[in-house]
Amino acid sequence: MNNVIYHYCNIDSFKAIIQNKTLWLSSIYNLNDYKEIHWIKDKVANRIKELTTKHNFKKYELFEEMYLVQHPLVYVASFSQGQDLLSQWRAYANDGKGIAIGFNSEYFDYASNIKISKVLYSEEEQNRQIEEILDSIENLDNSIIKTDFNCFKKICQETITKINNLAAKSKSELFKEEQEVRVIHNPIITNDRENSCYRFENSISNMKFRTCHDNIIPYFELKFDKNKDNISPIVEIIKGPKNRAIDKEIRMFMSINGFHDMKIKKSNASYR
Repeated sequence: MNNVIYHYCNIDSFKAIIQNKTLWLSSIYNLNDYKEIHWIKDKVANRIKELTTKHNFKKYELFEEMYLVQHPLVYVASFSQGQDLLSQWRAYANDGKGIAIGFNSEYFDYASNIKISKVLYSEEEQNRQIEEILDSIENLDNSIIKTDFNCFKKICQETITKINNLAAKSKSELFKEEQEVRVIHNPIITNDRENSCYRFENSISNMKFRTCHDNIIPYFELKFDKNKDNISPIVEIIKGPKNRAIDKEIRMFMSINGFHDMKIKKSNASYR
């Protein structure tokens, strides 16, 4: 994967991201493609039907019950490997008036509670990984439900987590042109009914909320306020085809906020 990944945004978001040195990882349920979260879920449901027989019916029935009632607690920030994609300028950067921030993907490798992954568009590979993940259930003796239900439940939970991680990085091939890369965060969130609260483990920040289109959206904050082993988080800035900002003023803005001698480029897209 190319070390530089690009976050396309409007000029207001660009200003906030740089000044706060923070990216927001939002719930996967609030991505632009509302069907996306069901893409892998539907494939898994169909594969379970194919694997189910009269001999293993109870095993798969219990697993499916656990799987279908759980929502993936996955939070992502989206980037692209493409530094000058017209579709990205149109969709995410105020119709070409915004900015693409070039981040060094290696910077995110240092955090143990996030992962960085290219989005998987190949249906063939998605199906292969589903098959591999479900092997953990298929290979269980059908009697485990009676002999060691706690072990069965634990294996089911581990399998569900793997499916949710796959869902967080998978899309239809129709979106392949986006060349998307995601920073993925999968904290453990439990409803502590006894103490009337939610508990968060392995999270990168406190959970916060924003509003958008009459919806309330949970997110976590990912800070990039310090260099790590001399790796700067930001490599370059690309101005959109309709962006009118002056290079020197962007460079001063970046410098005042701790990012010196920044490369500033202009999109080559002929878009008016």
